[in-house]
Parts: sequence; structure tokens; C-alpha cells
Amino acid sequence: MKNEIILVSIEILIDGAASGNLVSFPNDTIPPLVARPDKVDLIFPAKGRS
Repeated sequence: MKNEIILVSIEILIDGAASGNLVSFPNDTIPPLVARPDKVDLIFPAKGRS
């Protein structure tokens, strides 16, 4: 699965996170990866970690 960056509105970002998708958004430093508590297992593979 290829990861790609897609720019979306805040509403779509919130809907994506609420639907169980891993999302990221810009901030002042490193963009965080965000997931629902029951989907945090998506974060390590996305970062290339096990």
C-alpha cells in the first residue's frame, strides 16, 4: 500500500479520523499522525516501525 499526501478540508480530515483512518495535519513542527484510540495500531506501520 502506497501512502500519499492529499490536501483536504478540516471537515474531511475529521470525518476521515472518525471513520478510522490515519490522518495527519500541519503544525509548527513535525506533522502528527492521528488515529482513533482503537486504530492506533495504524501508526507504527505508517512510520515504518514494528
